[in-house]
Amino acid sequence: MEKETQEELKVKKLIILDLSKKFSETNSRLKEFSALYDVVKNERNKYVNLIQASSQALAEMKEKIKILQNEVEILRNESLAKDRALQRERLAHTTAQLARDQLRLDTNRNIAVYRKKQEGVEQQIVEIDKLNSIINGMEKEMLHLKKRYELSVESRNYTGVQLIDRNDELCILYEKSNVQEQTLKQGEIALTSKEEGLRGLNLQVAELQRQIEVTRKHIPNMPEYAAKILTLQKDLAEEREVVDALCRNLENPSNLGRWRELQGEDPDTEQLAAKIQVLEERLNEKKEQLLEKELVLEEVTALSDKLRSQANEGRSDTLALAKRVNEFQARIKEVTRKMMATVSELSMYQATALKLQQEKHDQEMSLEDAQWKLDQGQAPTEAIEHAWYRSERDRLRRQEFAIQQRERGGMSVQSGGGGGGMGGGMGGGDVPSQVVRTTAEPRPNAYIPDEIGIPKPYGNLAPFKPTEGGANMRHFRKPERKDIEI
Repeated sequence: MEKETQEELKVKKLIILDLSKKFSETNSRLKEFSALYDVVKNERNKYVNLIQASSQALAEMKEKIKILQNEVEILRNESLAKDRALQRERLAHTTAQLARDQLRLDTNRNIAVYRKKQEGVEQQIVEIDKLNSIINGMEKEMLHLKKRYELSVESRNYTGVQLIDRNDELCILYEKSNVQEQTLKQGEIALTSKEEGLRGLNLQVAELQRQIEVTRKHIPNMPEYAAKILTLQKDLAEEREVVDALCRNLENPSNLGRWRELQGEDPDTEQLAAKIQVLEERLNEKKEQLLEKELVLEEVTALSDKLRSQANEGRSDTLALAKRVNEFQARIKEVTRKMMATVSELSMYQATALKLQQEKHDQEMSLEDAQWKLDQGQAPTEAIEHAWYRSERDRLRRQEFAIQQRERGGMSVQSGGGGGGMGGGMGGGDVPSQVVRTTAEPRPNAYIPDEIGIPKPYGNLAPFKPTEGGANMRHFRKPERKDIEI
């Protein structure tokens, strides 16, 4: 029992060391993850600020460029027609008021959307604070469990020391009882020593016979072993003769060299009974003490079992805490990703809103100018005027070409009639262009006639199409996308 308890204590010590190592490792990992989270959070805020600053600077530069373009157009219009400035200013004033009202509505709408997005961001920040508070609570619980664990280890050590002390006392008591038993049995041992010697020789003979039988089964060298057996039997017979001679000398009362007279007096039966009673009482006391020690040992084993169960429960609690910490870390990563996505979307919406407002203002200004020019009987825009000039020039060119074709009539009457029909067709339609093979991508309105009046597919915001990679791209390695770790 003592050895088993000592082994169990050693095993418990090893388990406790293993748990302490795991606990230190979890603490170190938690500190590393918290440091990484702070670094990524700071970098995230820095990049968001940089993105906002760059988007604001880009919008300001675009606004400045567009303002400069508008100023150039205004100066050109002033140089062309200063007499119409008063009416244009009045019209611009009224349209500016309408645009101001519309822009105020748009700004209010965008402010409402921005506030909603800001509320969502604040809610996510509150969730992050909640998760941080939960993590702090878990750390406090871990510290409390650590304190309980240290107290249990101290109590376990104290009980182990007490168990060792009790074990030492029990060993001392056993030694005393053994000494007393040896003093009682010395007389009997002196008388029965020879009998035990004979029994030992008989046992040796039996053992030798058994070994002989075993060697007969397994070893082929039988003659050597047979000779050894004969010699051993002779030695045994000699020893038996010596034992018989010693017994005869011991039983012979005339042999004065083999016995001596004991001094002292033989105790009476009453004295022997008193001594036996005293020894029995002492033996009973020792038995009672032994039972008490066994009870203490049972209590100590029960306490050690409790400590073992508590250690197992603590292990399960630490596993549960580790799982919860991992879940919280995953949730924090997901929330930060969502926050970054919402911030980027918000910045994109802001930039898009600024672009759309500027484009709307430009379109309204161009529409007002076109409307005023139409009212005055002029072309709406310079591009339309140039297109009209071009179409007139093409029409005149086609007419001249048809006249030249008629003047070249040196053919027969039928061919001349066909030529006249062809000339009429050319005069009424476009000159057929030469068919050229091309590898360019067709425009979105390439196969739509101009008479339908479909507007431009993109306007001023055509999609950006990068150039195709050449042969040098084989020397570059594709980038590996890295996930954001917090």
